[in-house]
Amino acid sequence: MKRLVLVGAGHAHARVLLDFAHRPMADVEIVLVSPVALAPYSGMVPGWLAGHYTWEECCIDFVSLCRRADAALRPSAAIALDPAQRVLLLADGECVDYDFLSIDIGATLTPPKAERMALLPVRPLSAMQLRWDALLDEIRTLGAGTVYRVAVVGGGVAGVESMLAMHRRFTGLAPQAEFRFTLATQGDELLPGMAAGAVRRLAAHLARRGIEVLHGFSAETVDGVQIVGEDGRTIAADAALWATGAQAYRWPRQAGLQIDERGFIRVDEALRSTSHPNVFAAGDCAGWGKPLPKAGVFAVRMGPVLSHNLRAAINGASLTTYRPQRRYLMLVGTGDEHAVAVRGGLSAEGRWAWRWKQGIDRRFLVRYNRE
Repeated sequence: MKRLVLVGAGHAHARVLLDFAHRPMADVEIVLVSPVALAPYSGMVPGWLAGHYTWEECCIDFVSLCRRADAALRPSAAIALDPAQRVLLLADGECVDYDFLSIDIGATLTPPKAERMALLPVRPLSAMQLRWDALLDEIRTLGAGTVYRVAVVGGGVAGVESMLAMHRRFTGLAPQAEFRFTLATQGDELLPGMAAGAVRRLAAHLARRGIEVLHGFSAETVDGVQIVGEDGRTIAADAALWATGAQAYRWPRQAGLQIDERGFIRVDEALRSTSHPNVFAAGDCAGWGKPLPKAGVFAVRMGPVLSHNLRAAINGASLTTYRPQRRYLMLVGTGDEHAVAVRGGLSAEGRWAWRWKQGIDRRFLVRYNRE
């Protein structure tokens, strides 16, 4: 009997479990290590922020998925690894030994410490729910004429989409209050790397809602209710969403796994660790030869390759190659029931794009949550 341990309830591991549910292996014991049993699908999180979905509606139910795959769920987080002894240490003090290990833990984010400001990092997504619910409770209590300042730090897709979602949710919950929104981006351009036409479309949505965009702002610290930039500029905020670049968890580096220049687990074209052949990694925690955007679309596409290669590794068979897609469709919600569609240099927008996005997202979840 071989033991396969999956660390993290990520999109790629959802596919692995689904495949084992459909095609079980009699000589393999599967263990999923995850501190959460409901894991959000990243594509629907902005819709949740905007109030279009409940938390449960945008999550993969890993309890059900594990049951279908005859896998054991260990409700804890990995904090250390001994690859020589093939042992994983969990936050609850327990150890799990393995024959093969797969890591799909996403990325994290360490914002500055804040005492008077409601500060919400977007990573890890599963940690946002309680903080977001507490913030909504605060918004509901705002009195008429109250000035409430909201900031988003990060001018990428996550930052822009989250800002538009927050605008819709907050103004709908407390129309009597006066909101002031600021989006801060570190570079001189909004949405770097996106097609110019799509950038213009999304910038127009920000402008129509009166959202100030601050360029060249590199956030450094939080002082009271101010975000302080490296150049001394400040942003006043009662609440801030932190959507800056993804950071790697430390324990894979500390375990001696080979990592890339940003600290992510370096993998080969088969999604196997370049230093430990019985360890695999996928999703945001994996470091590809040519860095990939930390986007859910890549994690989803890695899923079938990871699933095949874990089976092949267990059986001593040949592995297949993951080839990142060069172009992919992005459907960026604008807060209301409207979205901007982007593929390569082309873009378009409308309610039809939102319905398209809803259809894709809902079909994805039904596939994994259907008994």
